Amino acid sequence: MGKIEFSNCQDVRNQKKIQELDCPRCHEPGGIEAFVKDGILAEDGVCDNCGYILPEGTELEGVE
Repeated sequence: MGKIEFSNCQDVRNQKKIQELDCPRCHEPGGIEAFVKDGILAEDGVCDNCGYILPEGTELEGVE
């Protein structure tokens, strides 16, 4: 078989990025460590300060 030039495209697209978000409840700067994929939370994010939970599937546009 020949070399597939775009074999890593899916791997890059499926990578999760880590972002620190301000908590919408207590407003702790960077209180929520969020794992983001395509602008959506890939898993629940929990505030280290007050315990507020941003549920998996939340779009970041509504949070920021």
